[in-house]
Amino acid sequence: MQESLGNLDFEHLHQIFTLLGRSTDDYLYIYDLEQDQYTISETAIEQFALESTQFFHATEVLKGVCHPDDWPMLEENIQGIKDRTLPEHNIEYRWMGKKGYPIWISCRGQVILNNEGQVRYLVGRIAELGRKNTIDNVTGLYREVKLRSDLLNLKAIEKMNGFLLQIGIDNFREINDKYGKTFGNEVLSSVADCIRICVGDSGTIYRMDGDEMVVVVEQVHDGQEDPANVLYHEIRNRVDAAISESDYQHFYTISGGSAYFGKGIKNVFTLMEKAEFALHQAKQKGRNTYVTYDEKEYEIFVKRLDMQEKLRLSVRDNFNGFELYYQPIVNIKKRKILGAEALLRWRNPEFGMVSPAEFIPLLEESGLIIPVGRWIIRTAMNQCLKWKERDKEFRININLSFIQIKKSNIIQDIDTCMQDLHFDSRNVLFEVTESGELEEGYMTKRILQSFQRRNLNLGIDDFGTGYSNLRYIKEMMFDLVKIDREFIRSITESQYDYLVVKQFTELSHSLNLKVCYEGVETYEDLQCVLKLEPDYIQGFYFAKPVTVEEFEEEYLCKELEF
Repeated sequence: MQESLGNLDFEHLHQIFTLLGRSTDDYLYIYDLEQDQYTISETAIEQFALESTQFFHATEVLKGVCHPDDWPMLEENIQGIKDRTLPEHNIEYRWMGKKGYPIWISCRGQVILNNEGQVRYLVGRIAELGRKNTIDNVTGLYREVKLRSDLLNLKAIEKMNGFLLQIGIDNFREINDKYGKTFGNEVLSSVADCIRICVGDSGTIYRMDGDEMVVVVEQVHDGQEDPANVLYHEIRNRVDAAISESDYQHFYTISGGSAYFGKGIKNVFTLMEKAEFALHQAKQKGRNTYVTYDEKEYEIFVKRLDMQEKLRLSVRDNFNGFELYYQPIVNIKKRKILGAEALLRWRNPEFGMVSPAEFIPLLEESGLIIPVGRWIIRTAMNQCLKWKERDKEFRININLSFIQIKKSNIIQDIDTCMQDLHFDSRNVLFEVTESGELEEGYMTKRILQSFQRRNLNLGIDDFGTGYSNLRYIKEMMFDLVKIDREFIRSITESQYDYLVVKQFTELSHSLNLKVCYEGVETYEDLQCVLKLEPDYIQGFYFAKPVTVEEFEEEYLCKELEF
């Protein structure tokens, strides 16, 4: 067979492969290595940066169509074929497409020898790797690779207007976990059918990874109505109807996010990211709803991601940029500074001094609060030891995130630090914010109760804003209750707030708990709260959080008059 093919001239082989090329999606080629000639299926010139299907000086042409980074690999492979050190051609690399973007291909070929037993032809096929998975088997929809290709074509046309509507099945992972993947596939197929019915011939539907599908509609947006929103609600109603028709054997909802495009799409991948972000926003807002892309919201999202990365780098760089500020806590009976609350601050060259309300949630979301929390504990205790040399009764208050309590060995971290520093537990109090997260789970309660077994003082921060009740205080075995500043802020004007604070204080004292008021900012506030007899006061009236140097100069070992 090799000899007979080897005797055929290049033109006859070209005719044969032209006919065969019309019956396959792959691109068939013949490479005459001896004459440096090349022929390929006619359909290839529609997709790739080739001038014709047949050309001489093949090496030069192939170098031009091959991605520059991949040419050395291809050149080495071809040379190996010529030298007969490689038995066949089988590599994956990139050819440049007609639209100017690279296309990954799988190129395979067999060697044909001439009558003298020398390498003459390389004959084979080229397949676009993206086409291997064009249609989704579960839904029958086009896959993401087709979406990318179609959007690139729209960009090339530069005359289209329309929108992307991305649909996601809410809590789909739980559906799979609870009912199995077979049922999950049935849900995917059902939702796809609902989308088909609603879209009809007005758009194209694609299956993305997981539970998400995208509809592309070419339509001029007149600014009066949000057609993507209209389509989403049509699909949602159709889904609800399908669930109803099945007698509610199972129930699920869908969310939607859209992004519009106009003439001359600058970046189709950014467009896809916008639709995905809008869907993410819809799910963040409670699911079973629709959101259209908002540039300002996206900028905030990107900034948060950037800030989170900068926080990670700060942690890696030995916590560079982090600093503890200290706010005095006043002992009312002794009229002196009891100690201070250690408060985390973060400064970054790009963002400057960032508000704790902005960066601490990012630390918690990423889990970085765990290593940062360990750094806070050690830094605050070290500082407390220095100040104890001047005030033996000085106490430091350290905040603990519920992430530290639930997802790290917080007790071991504290024990290790105290042993290393020979720190006395009487000189520290750990504050946890009252929240639903702390009430979840038996293990969380056990961890908190273990503080008392180790004689570690524990306080509830922001008391009154969350899940306040007697059981919460009694079972957790706290030592201190800090009344939230929201109640103190209007205590001189609101009789209701005054009575609430009064009741909280009396309740806590009846349970042998100490009480601290936060947010005392004016002289009037101070005179009002003194009548309620709290144990401690903290607020701007006495001092804002300050640096170590400022605290030592202004507040350490200073007597107070009020």
